[in-house]
Amino acid sequence: MRISLELELKDKPGQLVNALEPISRLGGNIVSVVHIREEIKGERVPVHVIFDVDNHGRLEKILKELEERDVLISKVGEEKKKERISIMLIGHVVDTDLKDTLDRINELGAKVVDLDLEMPHPEKESSAKMNIEISEDIMKKKVFEVIEKIAEEKNLLVIKSLEA
Repeated sequence: MRISLELELKDKPGQLVNALEPISRLGGNIVSVVHIREEIKGERVPVHVIFDVDNHGRLEKILKELEERDVLISKVGEEKKKERISIMLIGHVVDTDLKDTLDRINELGAKVVDLDLEMPHPEKESSAKMNIEISEDIMKKKVFEVIEKIAEEKNLLVIKSLEA
């Protein structure tokens, strides 16, 4: 799971390392650290840390050790991991109600974030490449099942990206 921490560190040398060390040592994989010196609050500097950890038990150990090290934790949040998949639909994509296709994908909780449409001539088949963002709580399998069903209903060919 991906964790977002907002910390407040004492404004003196070594405090950032003091906060990051237990995260790393206890199994956290640090993704991002933003040290916000412009927003000093009293004697403390805000720091935003994002890291991956494999379970809540490890997270609790990390939080406990940070508190023992006099690191103030102002916010703890879990970020949803997102994955992006690409598909291509070939056929009469526009004529078979492109908006309906997009709506049905988005209704699953997935999100079509990019759409490239190639329409050589109104009478000919078109193609649409879609980049779809899926959070980890949405099953990729379900998204593909719905896309396959839409393609079957609308007589479209589906091409999935290799990573899909």
